[in-house]
Amino acid sequence: MILKNVHICGGVHHESIGDLLIVNDKVVKVDSSNCNSVDNAISIKFPEDVIAYPGLINSHDHLALNTHSIFKKRVYNDYVEWAEDDFDNQKKEITNIPFELRCKWGILKNIIHGFTTVLQHDKWSENLNSKVIDVHVKPRIIHSLRFDNRWKLKVLLPSRNKKIIHLAEGTNEEMCEESFELLRYDMFPKKTVVVHGISLKEKEAKRFGGLIWCPNSNIYLYGKTAKIKELKKSLPIMFGTDSTVSSDWDLWKHINQAKESGALSEVELYNSLTEVPCKVFGLNEKGKIEDNKIADIVVSRKKENHVISSFLGQNSDDILLIIKSGEIVLLDESVLEQVKSIISIGYFERIKIKQTTKFIKFPIENLVNDIKKYYSSFKFEEYFILH
Repeated sequence: MILKNVHICGGVHHESIGDLLIVNDKVVKVDSSNCNSVDNAISIKFPEDVIAYPGLINSHDHLALNTHSIFKKRVYNDYVEWAEDDFDNQKKEITNIPFELRCKWGILKNIIHGFTTVLQHDKWSENLNSKVIDVHVKPRIIHSLRFDNRWKLKVLLPSRNKKIIHLAEGTNEEMCEESFELLRYDMFPKKTVVVHGISLKEKEAKRFGGLIWCPNSNIYLYGKTAKIKELKKSLPIMFGTDSTVSSDWDLWKHINQAKESGALSEVELYNSLTEVPCKVFGLNEKGKIEDNKIADIVVSRKKENHVISSFLGQNSDDILLIIKSGEIVLLDESVLEQVKSIISIGYFERIKIKQTTKFIKFPIENLVNDIKKYYSSFKFEEYFILH
């Protein structure tokens, strides 16, 4: 497969225009001339200027908690207040839906927005593994200091992998003290990645291995987010969406909110979704479009002169193609005729996002019907329309 005349985001080919040759699951060649001489390779030419960027990394999601919209009755001081508020009916509706179905819906949310890798902050089963997205579960998961009775044991035990924990998720004095409390017991803090860190101080931040920033979720629930402009000097910053019980379904609202905050530069914000999580979590074959990297690639409309600005200014309807490990998993109708010979269109389902038609390699209609057996009020039409 050859992607023709794309503007590349990130890596050594940043801002260059060229062809991408994909063989099996790898990017074999990035060429500023052309790859027409390659035998048996299907060329895909796009109807307008496009950018190509590596499949995004969602560094924080709870995949089984995306069937419902935001739980909120007021602005909360911390995650304990939020968790203990009266959402019993909504929680019962969620738990009535089988875990597997909820996780599949969470996977669909991610792939529609260009994520090809997600870090799951919850239990997982290999039976749920999907060809459209990689669910990364190697880190040791610690929910939080208040809701994980075994957190001290988990931080004391050595591990080759990173540890991920919700920390300092709130604005009160107790949240300001959480990082200090954790560091009293954590023998390997550089292997600990913090989620949220709203009240995290620069002094403690220097000792941790990274921070996953979820600005949309933070501002919805607590009216405030982490001091990223200061904290980025002390540790790597990655981007997470969290689940829809505390944040918007639409990634690009998260991105726009983060951009408007000015906490990260445009390049830093882009890297928080690509290169930085790959470095922190050892995903060495991802995060860049370069020779011999895994062919996780997203192609979308070029809407600005600079590719990073174009990336940050897009919406889900701007995505024209998503490739996962060398295979097309989502395409816009504008490129359908060119790829019919290399995909089995019968495995794809058609949806409408705004005024565009997409084809996704995912059993969406069956999934929606299965969820409705357990939750008859399930509403998805605000996100997309099934054809």
